[in-house]
Amino acid sequence: MSDVFNEVDEELRRDKAQELFTRFRPLIIIATLAIVLGVSGYKGWQWYDAQQKAQAAEHYTAAANLLKAGDFTGAEKAFEVFAADAPRGYAALAKMELASIKAQTGRNAEAAQFYMQAADQFTDPLYKDLATLRAVMVVADDLSLVDLDARLALLTGPGRPFRFTARELLAAKAFEEGDITRAREDYTYLSLALDAPAGARTRASQALSLMGPEPELTLPADTDPSSKEAAQ
Repeated sequence: MSDVFNEVDEELRRDKAQELFTRFRPLIIIATLAIVLGVSGYKGWQWYDAQQKAQAAEHYTAAANLLKAGDFTGAEKAFEVFAADAPRGYAALAKMELASIKAQTGRNAEAAQFYMQAADQFTDPLYKDLATLRAVMVVADDLSLVDLDARLALLTGPGRPFRFTARELLAAKAFEEGDITRAREDYTYLSLALDAPAGARTRASQALSLMGPEPELTLPADTDPSSKEAAQ
């Protein structure tokens, strides 16, 4: 009898499983298709992304070769066309190259604009700061100390990769405008910063030597101890 009951139970379980499968079959099919399509889509996107990057690399290299050969006009046009449709990273690099070309051909204001556009597109903080710094350097002669200070404020912060270069630019501009106190402050900082590049420390020390010793603080006559004694 136990065998009969077992067969009945087995039959009931099979019927129940068949009923459940029939009921949920559409959902199972949909879930299976979703998984298959998801995997296929991801693989397809990877292939497409790889193709796009390969094509971008080829176009960038072609434009760079024109620049290397001295064809500034051809390189500029190639980089302009490339930057319009290239992936974000390559577009930022192309704008850096465009800025460099414009700077080398005397169009400093345009160069600064392209450097800033590149800075906006870079996601890597190092490249972002580099592009920002170059945007300032290319027009530094036309900026006042106040303007330079405002544009370089973030770059001089602790841990920023180009903080010493930015500080040296500010020191040179302060010296140029006759703000010797500010220039001395920045050059002193650079000369004492152990993590500053050796070249920056050397130039700072030389600048401090040219400025001579810091003037001694002179007290007003009414606070001079000797004058008080004489009065008594």
